[in-house]
Amino acid sequence: MAARLRKTVILALTVAGLAQGGAAELITGADLSMLQYLQDHGVEYKEAGQTKDPLLIFKDHGCSCVRLRLFVAPNGNDGQVNTLSYTLRLAKRVKQAGLMFLLDLHFSDGWADPGHQAVPAEWAGLSHPQLVERVFAYTRESLAAFRREGCRPDVVEVGNEITNGLLWPDGGPLADAAKESTPASPGPPATDKWDSMADLLKAAIRGVRADDPQGPPKIMIHIDKGGNQAVCRWFFDNLQRRDVTFDVIGLSYYPFWHGTLADLKANLAALAQTYHKDIMVVETAYDTGGGDQGKLPYPITPAGQQTFLQELLRIVAATPDGRGQGVLYWAPEWIMGRQWHGPAWSGQCEARALFDSSGNMRPAVDALRP
Repeated sequence: MAARLRKTVILALTVAGLAQGGAAELITGADLSMLQYLQDHGVEYKEAGQTKDPLLIFKDHGCSCVRLRLFVAPNGNDGQVNTLSYTLRLAKRVKQAGLMFLLDLHFSDGWADPGHQAVPAEWAGLSHPQLVERVFAYTRESLAAFRREGCRPDVVEVGNEITNGLLWPDGGPLADAAKESTPASPGPPATDKWDSMADLLKAAIRGVRADDPQGPPKIMIHIDKGGNQAVCRWFFDNLQRRDVTFDVIGLSYYPFWHGTLADLKANLAALAQTYHKDIMVVETAYDTGGGDQGKLPYPITPAGQQTFLQELLRIVAATPDGRGQGVLYWAPEWIMGRQWHGPAWSGQCEARALFDSSGNMRPAVDALRP
């Protein structure tokens, strides 16, 4: 009982720290959005050769937070399984394990990222005012469902990697003032959609904040380009001009796409000192096999993966003014099993997972201990 009480107090202090700046300790954890699906299809996870619930593996190694995505109406293909009922089921497990819950709203039927922000099929053809109202209602209804099931999120991302806008074509792609610093996206040509996107974000934020008797969860705005100061400054300056209010900056930082660790460190410092908001790296990963040795700072091995995560946590923790709040690893559970092999790119996910192809925990899990 005493140990359980101590863990509850630590979790409460961690959430409070995210709210106020200067967390009691770094928030660490993982996006485990595929976990339930993979376990339902026969994938097992092990520590020291013994099968164990991955939620407990991460918790027992010092992690405090799990991130889960939510699609509007996914088709079940290519890992797009995160319906509301599915995510509620998994979120209840997260809360029962005594972990923080970060909800990642994609506002799309499938993967949303800087090159893909497709409006849900059910919302196609809506006018801008209608889409704004639909975003508000959908967000409000989704948050109410999590509260009813006893798994209220602690933090909510309103959009996933929205560097190029969201809900295209109404809210993007954005006219990119930092074009020379931004790799070309596979999406349609950029246009000046900033005002429309700001309307949509404000509607989502109102939806998160509506009707919560406990007070609303913290609001996160999440973009990629974790190592690119020019793009991040362009993006958050535009939000600031349009009075989009939020609590936490979320970044993706993959060392094979987003610059060096030194680039990330410099960007974290610039963001902290310019916007005075807490910052989390909510997506990262590192290869244990294959990959491009020239683009990665450490060996492409399990030991190199562990060293990378150790250095990443050190850099985030050293962000000025205590604004570096945490690191979450993306898809550490994504391995292939007897009943499920996934899309063609699942092998790449497995090489970056924190479990090997037999389900055994890799040493990098220990690097997530704050």
